[in-house]
Amino acid sequence: MDPIAWLLEPENPSVRYRTLTELLDRGSSEEALEAKRAIAASAPVLKLLQAMHPDGYWLQKNPRTGQVLGDGVEYGSFGTTHFCLSYCADLGLDRTHPLVAKAAERYLSLQGPDGDWWQHLSCLYAYNIRTFIKLGYRGDPRVQKAVDLMLSTSRPDGGYLCDLHEKPNRRPPKSCVRGSVKALLAFSEMPEYWDHARCRQLALYFLDRHGIFKSKDHTRLVNDDMKRSSFPITWRTNAWEILCALSRMGYGRDERLEDAWNVMESRRDAQGRYPLDMTPTQSPWKVGKTGEPNKWVTFYCLLAAKYAGREA
Repeated sequence: MDPIAWLLEPENPSVRYRTLTELLDRGSSEEALEAKRAIAASAPVLKLLQAMHPDGYWLQKNPRTGQVLGDGVEYGSFGTTHFCLSYCADLGLDRTHPLVAKAAERYLSLQGPDGDWWQHLSCLYAYNIRTFIKLGYRGDPRVQKAVDLMLSTSRPDGGYLCDLHEKPNRRPPKSCVRGSVKALLAFSEMPEYWDHARCRQLALYFLDRHGIFKSKDHTRLVNDDMKRSSFPITWRTNAWEILCALSRMGYGRDERLEDAWNVMESRRDAQGRYPLDMTPTQSPWKVGKTGEPNKWVTFYCLLAAKYAGREA
């Protein structure tokens, strides 16, 4: 089976649309426009938007504490507002959809004066930057405020962290790989910053660890995230996220990444498809069964390979 033909099957218009536009560069074709029109009425989109509060946010109850989150900046386990906005973006929705625009505008109104949302979590504000760019808000000054925060945030090792883990008056801890990946994904959406010193510093943070390995031991994966493929994109991370972002920025052929490519490509089956190992059960977006080939994971792995010129 040709994995591209599999991704183009009509029952998943979001994957079909993104395959046509991003993998095949056929965004202006009639089939891409047809797929785009079908997204809003697709089952995942309808379920996600039906779960939205009429005032423009998604709520989630913590089963242990009973606390309900989602109407503010604090978030729950993969079903609160900033996650759901990201899911909308990955599904191919944008600000032209009135419900998406309502939720996006409300969430943007919660932004702090310096561009942050909550405790300077890089896995939150950088994640949000990617989301809002994909939703069509790149020119919004509120998004630029968050971008400026990301550009001005510097750490000794070149990565990113957050207020929760910074320790004033003590030796700075290592950066968080997960938060740093979200910043890398955000930068990958903004070619105008690829030559910026902060973006290059972050790229080097990953290249020096050969993409997905510990900084001082390139035979050991940096964490267990790299052993499995997860989707949708959350604060956890994937080898394909790192390789996709670095490759889009022009680093895909760097020899330091070869072992990382081997790790990712070792998961590919005989039909060129990649499996889903983990998906959050708390997410309102159900992307497929674990242990089976998954169209979303396959799409992103193939996209990473395309950016790196590794289509073969």
